Amino acid sequence: MSVEQFVERYGPLFLINLPARRDRRAEFEAELARLGLSFQHPQITLFPAVRPTTAEGFPTLGARGCFLSHKGALEAAMAANCASVIICEDDLDFAADFRDRLPGVMAALERTEWDIFYAGYTSGPVGKSICEDAGLFALPPEHEVICAHFYIVKGRAIALLCAFLETVLSRPAGHPNGGPMHYDGALNTLRAQNPDLVTLAILPTLGTQRPSATDIHALKWFDRTPVIRSCVAILRRLRR
Repeated sequence: MSVEQFVERYGPLFLINLPARRDRRAEFEAELARLGLSFQHPQITLFPAVRPTTAEGFPTLGARGCFLSHKGALEAAMAANCASVIICEDDLDFAADFRDRLPGVMAALERTEWDIFYAGYTSGPVGKSICEDAGLFALPPEHEVICAHFYIVKGRAIALLCAFLETVLSRPAGHPNGGPMHYDGALNTLRAQNPDLVTLAILPTLGTQRPSATDIHALKWFDRTPVIRSCVAILRRLRR
């Protein structure tokens, strides 16, 4: 199966991108081109990320913006009655062997019942192996994943996740059932509270996060100084 078939089967694909981060948008566009895709594909949507002015109980402004951006993309998928949705953050780099491994991965996904798939999983292997050849395994509900740069949500899990995120927003920070938190933490909390959800992950990962100035945490001094920031961006690209 081709990359285009992957997007058509599990998409739409939403790329979450702050309009001001033209650098990241251009870098992701280059990633798409490497796979033979572009923003002109009908199943690929550039989703404008949220940049809030107040934290409202979240750890940082960026954490709230990230949370609201993912929530908005998922709600757009639910409103369109999508059977599944691919969510990508704009610092995603697809694995060098993404195209080669994709047929085996898709075949394994088609043979398995699942709700959430961390295509950009970056932790260690845990849980039950689903397909050793493809590198797929099922994550225990209590296993925490610290990333949300590349994942797929299917069917009932889309509505369930949207409702959960809305509930999180209605609670105070530190609520025992989950209040304002980093988005990847919200996904972990949802999974822990709904152990019937089947969550898959893959190693080697299908996508990593490229080195880039963060929009979630406080910026380092060299990312706040325009000339130095440009030099650092070049060095980051050379390190990839």
